[in-house]
Amino acid sequence: MVVPGAFYLIAGVVTGHFRRHLWPGLRESRSGLFRTELVNHLRLKVHTATGGPDYGLLQKYAYCGVIFIALPLAVLTGLAMSPTVAAAYPVLQSTFGGFQSARTLHFFTFVALMLFTIAHVIMVIASGFRRQMRGMTLGR
Repeated sequence: MVVPGAFYLIAGVVTGHFRRHLWPGLRESRSGLFRTELVNHLRLKVHTATGGPDYGLLQKYAYCGVIFIALPLAVLTGLAMSPTVAAAYPVLQSTFGGFQSARTLHFFTFVALMLFTIAHVIMVIASGFRRQMRGMTLGR
C-alpha cells in the first residue's frame, strides 16, 4: 500500500493532477455549492458520468480527505503499532499518544475509508454502473 500510494502521490504532484482536478478552487469553496451538492448526493440525485475527471466539490473534498489525510494517517498509525518500528522510532508512537491511541486512530481511519468505499460504490451504481465499469476497465 505504501509504495503504490507514494507513486500515486508523486505522479499526482508532478503531472499537476491534484492541482487541476482535485484541489477545490477558491470560487467553489466560497459559494453555497457544497450544501447543494451534499443535499443532492444524500437524495442520490447524481449527474450522469461524463467519462472525464469532472469532479464535483463534494468529490474533491472526499478525495483530498482520503488522499492527503486518511491514507497517510492509516499508514503512520499502522507503523506506530508495529513493535519493531516503535522500537526503532519511538517518536512515531509517542506522536499518536502511545500504542492504544494509535490503534484507536487506526481503527477510526479504517471505518472512514470503508464508508468512503461504500459511498463510492453507491455513487458509481447511481451514475450508471455499466458505463462506469466500461470506462474503468476499458477506458471508454
